[in-house]
Amino acid sequence: VRYSPDGRDKALPSRHGSRNVADDLRANGDRPAVLEMSQPGDGSMDISSMSQPQQKGFMSKIFSPTLVLGEQVVQQEVHDVSSSQKSATGHEVFCVRYSPDGQFIAASRGNGEIDIYSTVNGNKVYLLPGQQGFDGAPTCCVRFRPNTNSSKTKNVLLSVNANGLVKHWHMTSMKCLHTINEDPNQCYALDYRADGLKFATAGQDHQVRIYDEATKTLQSTLTGGYGRTRAGHSNRVFSLKFSTDDENLLLSAGWDNTIQVWDIRMDVPCRSVFGTHITGDSIDLYDNYIVSGSWRPENQLQLWDLRTCTLLKNYNWTNASHPCLLYGTQFSKDVGATYIIAGGSGANEARLYKRESGEQVGVVLGMKQGVYSVDFHPSKSQVAIASGDGTVRLIDYQRE
Repeated sequence: VRYSPDGRDKALPSRHGSRNVADDLRANGDRPAVLEMSQPGDGSMDISSMSQPQQKGFMSKIFSPTLVLGEQVVQQEVHDVSSSQKSATGHEVFCVRYSPDGQFIAASRGNGEIDIYSTVNGNKVYLLPGQQGFDGAPTCCVRFRPNTNSSKTKNVLLSVNANGLVKHWHMTSMKCLHTINEDPNQCYALDYRADGLKFATAGQDHQVRIYDEATKTLQSTLTGGYGRTRAGHSNRVFSLKFSTDDENLLLSAGWDNTIQVWDIRMDVPCRSVFGTHITGDSIDLYDNYIVSGSWRPENQLQLWDLRTCTLLKNYNWTNASHPCLLYGTQFSKDVGATYIIAGGSGANEARLYKRESGEQVGVVLGMKQGVYSVDFHPSKSQVAIASGDGTVRLIDYQRE
């Protein structure tokens, strides 16, 4: 990249040879985008493979990782004339979550293992093993139990896997404390209530289950039912979110193109949002706002009104070369939920937006596979980006 002598224009190389970006934008009636670029922490960003965001009149920063956790998945040829298959080292990350104090980060992998990293230096400090004999069962979702006065044991982690196992772990001793088997269901999603006294799971069988944390017993199953005024889910459920303001309010979403709003004291939803397509941990709730990240090429990032279930905003997500189909979406955890982070496959990128204005703040590029999960730090201006390439990237941003 080079500035012109007067500093007003930039020239960038492209697949079609050198060009002056500012002249191209002026010809289309746009103003130049300002891109601040620096090397990532691991020095592995391939600039030639980046697709630049094309959006009218925005200023966007390309974020570089502060830390890169884990080992990238490497495909290896099998040297056997009778086989054309490939083997791989490393495993994709399906879910990432900070601990309540922000000192650790959990990454659940495709082989069922859960790696625990230090957010200070990036070292792997604990390993929670996968299910023995079931290497093909990924751990799909993890949550740290909230630190409350009612919980005597700290550092408890909850996980669900594709074999229907719901496990409580003690992180520092790396021991499994309790296992619930939902077989033949496959579990894809879970969430804790803010007080830590209840948790919910969901997955392949369309049902949302509510458990008591103290006794680990099933308290209720939210299904709705065909023929009722509000029927519940009719396909797989991939995302769950408890309200932090109302202990009985729970959101669920999945393949049936709906977000169901539940009062967990009832077995039918209170109301429904129509028009989303959720395939990952990709809904969140703040105050009376729902954000959704859909796995589709257009109108993928949307803001909804919880009270009326109507669409408030489509966030502008344009890309010149590849669309981005979203797997992970979340509000920031600061007072006011100032930002939204979302990422997915196709373009293999994540983007940071301002919630109210819809302004795009920056983009994270350089992933060799899609973004499967995102999580904001509980107190710092940092976000974790988990990818199918086996790594977790910690990105620092400047909070305004």
